[in-house]
Amino acid sequence: MILVTASFPVELRWIARRSGVRVVRTAMGAAAGASLDRLGDATAGTTMMISTGFAGGIDPRAARGDLALARTVRHRGEEIDIDPQLVDRARRTLDSRPCVLHVGPCVSADDVLRPDEKRALVGQDITTVDMESGPLARWASARGIPFLALRAVLDPVDAELPFSADRPLWACALRHPLSAAQSAGHAIAVGRRLGRAVNAVVDAFSGASDV
Repeated sequence: MILVTASFPVELRWIARRSGVRVVRTAMGAAAGASLDRLGDATAGTTMMISTGFAGGIDPRAARGDLALARTVRHRGEEIDIDPQLVDRARRTLDSRPCVLHVGPCVSADDVLRPDEKRALVGQDITTVDMESGPLARWASARGIPFLALRAVLDPVDAELPFSADRPLWACALRHPLSAAQSAGHAIAVGRRLGRAVNAVVDAFSGASDV
């Protein structure tokens, strides 16, 4: 079974549900792995995990809607390697499709980074930043489960999101209504593009004949 994870419905909306694939929501950030533990037997038989969702751009070349495939995940001072054969197979699948793909290290943070915090990471060989790839990579590694992190850039390096990990989404939206509405529109467009990419990678790893 291929386990596909993300934290928000808009990140999962366009991912196809099919036999042999389980699509689940996790908690945000550091609690992502623990939220999988609460699923119990629902994760039994997992042969591969794909952590997906939105990311912030660190590489200045990464534009909104671009895809990012992690070669390694940097989390709390540790570099977590991802099987290069898995990465290269996913890359070949996506290279044949009409999308912009960045392949490189990602960093997993404990909160949504502001533009100045993202700019501080420029030049450190980091492609994107997100909040779940680190905890989920650790969860998968502890269980011997092959892992991929495939994300889509929602906020490029100079863009700011009106959200934070320590406030509910509705509270952030009330505080910044115009920015929240704009971000929601971007999220729908980027989520649709991400869903098509994840479907292609899932098909490639499940042996579907249309890829």
